[in-house]
Amino acid sequence: MADGNDVVLVVEDEEEARDFLQEILQLEGFEARGCANGAEALDYLNRSAEPCLIILDLRMPVMDGPQFRAAMLKNPRLTAIPIIVLTAADPAAAAGLAAVRVLRKPINVEALVNVVRQHC
Repeated sequence: MADGNDVVLVVEDEEEARDFLQEILQLEGFEARGCANGAEALDYLNRSAEPCLIILDLRMPVMDGPQFRAAMLKNPRLTAIPIIVLTAADPAAAAGLAAVRVLRKPINVEALVNVVRQHC
């Protein structure tokens, strides 16, 4: 298992979108892990090394993006992990999440990869 330094965690409820993002990241040389919601992502983070970056959807069942980010910020081990928010909603919906970048869906692959390279 990687030590986390080159792992990107993709938190996205839509399976096709999650698989697509993971495939892109793997083609770019990153190890990508996927979770279907914030609760799955928290479980992953509690049992794994910290990823270099988290790509986070806002609207998900079980635990949405803002709820997940709030839980992250309560855990000192997780607060420094940068996040990129992906959303089809108004980017203002990501206000207050302390994201390093907010990208609109449909995703601009080049912009996404550039931001990932800056943090991983």
